[in-house]
Amino acid sequence: MAAGAVALACAATARAEEPETAGPAQDAGAEEPAKPPRPPLPPARLPWGRHIEIGADAALVSWLGTRDDAGRLSRARLEPAIGLGIHARWEIVEHLRFSAFVVLARHELAMQQGALGQPGAITAEPREDGAPRASALALGARLAPTLPLGERARSWISVGVGYDRFDFDRMRVSDPGGEFTIRERGGSYVAIPLGLGVSFDLIRNWLTIELESSGAFLLGRGGDATREAQAIDGLGRRRAIGGLPQARGSFIHTLGLSLVL
Repeated sequence: MAAGAVALACAATARAEEPETAGPAQDAGAEEPAKPPRPPLPPARLPWGRHIEIGADAALVSWLGTRDDAGRLSRARLEPAIGLGIHARWEIVEHLRFSAFVVLARHELAMQQGALGQPGAITAEPREDGAPRASALALGARLAPTLPLGERARSWISVGVGYDRFDFDRMRVSDPGGEFTIRERGGSYVAIPLGLGVSFDLIRNWLTIELESSGAFLLGRGGDATREAQAIDGLGRRRAIGGLPQARGSFIHTLGLSLVL
């Protein structure tokens, strides 16, 4: 028995001297090797889009109208004139744009014999040797469905609503009864413009040239330009002054340059 006890003691001593191995808990607490840094993302490049255009125009402006407010044939006519304009366009959604425009022009009045019911010659005041003139303003807004014609060109049709205003300068009448003055008069209308246009990028995504033609129906009337008026002639007598022609329509042709923003 003594020999068995000695053998058991030697075996226990040998197990105690064996090195301990790391358990599962020790493996979980060990540090993981460092990972390489994540490479940077490539820079995002959003697709370019045509959103806003702003530009200026040279315009040829014509007004249609031959009768006054009472329906009488007028012997006064507004001559076509060269005007200036500005415009802005915004692409609401693809292939549909909203535009706003302003056009200004100065028109000569062609006065036939007997115009405004006066037997004498009618001239501008104070420029007595010049033809009477009228200032015209056309402004409005349009919606324009647009069709691309390749990468640089596009065409469109447009419909909108606008406001047109006429201001006739003071005039001088010279007849056997003496000279006298016809005071300033004005008139305004609601316009329904319809148009066609085409444009081309001279410098891609920067500068565009465009040509647009529009015609407008003029509705309603405000002001006193087309109504009969009164004046006091050189002999102190009251004179009836006929109405100027009432505008029924207009044509505006523009050639412009636009910056693309």
